[in-house]
Amino acid sequence: MKHIYLIRHGETDWNVQERFQGHTDIPLNENGRSQARQLIAVCRHHKIEAVLSSDLKRAFETAQIIANQLEIKVFQDSGLREAHLGRAQGLTPSEIEAEFGKSLTERWRSSHLTDADISYPGGESGNAIIQRSFGALTKFLTTHHYERIAVATHGGVIRRIMQKLLPAGSPPVPIPNGVIHPLLFNSEQGKYSLPELFT
Repeated sequence: MKHIYLIRHGETDWNVQERFQGHTDIPLNENGRSQARQLIAVCRHHKIEAVLSSDLKRAFETAQIIANQLEIKVFQDSGLREAHLGRAQGLTPSEIEAEFGKSLTERWRSSHLTDADISYPGGESGNAIIQRSFGALTKFLTTHHYERIAVATHGGVIRRIMQKLLPAGSPPVPIPNGVIHPLLFNSEQGKYSLPELFT
């Protein structure tokens, strides 16, 4: 059984402004770097052996801050990028609702898998994010020997992964900057699960 710790990157200026970042490559701000440093002790406690990261700056810098202190390797995979939000990228929630309507924004935020086919104009669906993020994780976990891995990624990716693994109808998990959510991967069966605290 492999242990995976999903980490949402530290804060950016766009997080403070509540702007949807998507694939826009925004770096961490000073508070975000501080949040990443606070994760070092947690990762050391969990005996993290490597960090797999999205290739966007905010996630990769979070990964580097942790890995440099623990003296472990960082790997990148673009499959762990935040959702591409199309025409919603760079907008605030109120601007998005004004542009695309309340119904679409509510379905995008929905925790029900039946709403995972929703996307903003020009953007990815939740199902697409689920497929590529699990694909990136599985590729790494089946080609590397590491047993305890931190994964520096994004709020939208974590939300979709947890949405897929939690029982139907579960409320969304909290995903503030710097949060950690654990997963398990059964190498023999190729299956993911959640620790008992989630089920």
